[in-house]
Amino acid sequence: MEAAPKAIKIEAHEEVQDVPGERYFIRLNRSEKIQHMIFAGCFIALVVTGFITKIPEEIIAHLGKYREPIFYYRSILHRIAGVVLICVCLYHVYYLFLKPAGRRWLVDMLPRQKDVLDMLFNLLYYLGLKKEAPEFDRFSYKHKMEYGALIAGSTLMSVSGLILWTEYRWVKFIVDIAAVVHRMEAVLACLAIIVWHLYEVLLKPGRSFFNDMWRTGLMTEEEMKEEHLGHYRKIMSDPKLQEIYILKKQKEFVHS
Repeated sequence: MEAAPKAIKIEAHEEVQDVPGERYFIRLNRSEKIQHMIFAGCFIALVVTGFITKIPEEIIAHLGKYREPIFYYRSILHRIAGVVLICVCLYHVYYLFLKPAGRRWLVDMLPRQKDVLDMLFNLLYYLGLKKEAPEFDRFSYKHKMEYGALIAGSTLMSVSGLILWTEYRWVKFIVDIAAVVHRMEAVLACLAIIVWHLYEVLLKPGRSFFNDMWRTGLMTEEEMKEEHLGHYRKIMSDPKLQEIYILKKQKEFVHS
């Protein structure tokens, strides 16, 4: 006789039925994965082609006759990556307001009073003054702060970059300000990605350096319970959310 499905206890009054095999939760859908990949690729290209101009002159001199073509194509690649990044940002705005999944993302990303309390309780947890960490929702206060910084940084870099690209249309004072903003924001963005984002997704204790959620868009049930327990409880208590966030077939995870 086949064993009955095991029940997962969520609250004292609330149970849902488990399904055979490991359950996966959708963190990024197909559109969000593609947006993330394109944005990340453009960011890397912009960093490399941008900071090449800051290489000391003594080193550049060793390029000899290749110096001029290298910097010529560097400029073209930098501008192409910038234009594509701006297009991705504009599409993301369209996605947030005109797509159902985008509107869910926007609503879940809006700041709430709970985020302030989560920040306080998490600090107390890190200091050993609280036994348990807060139960984070789909996006924690850290995600919302990083997302806000991403919006502000992308806007500053795009506007200042376009001014520098069309500098002949602007007075020198505006161009000089744009150059300072562009340079300082580029350094800040790199530090934010290296120190904050890469730590959170790859280097944090308990994380695998080979974590490929950026490619699959999925989290295991154990990861959801550990990192987004508040959202996990909501999903497991609402059949409509289960339709949206729970992967139905395990094979889809392999070929995602």
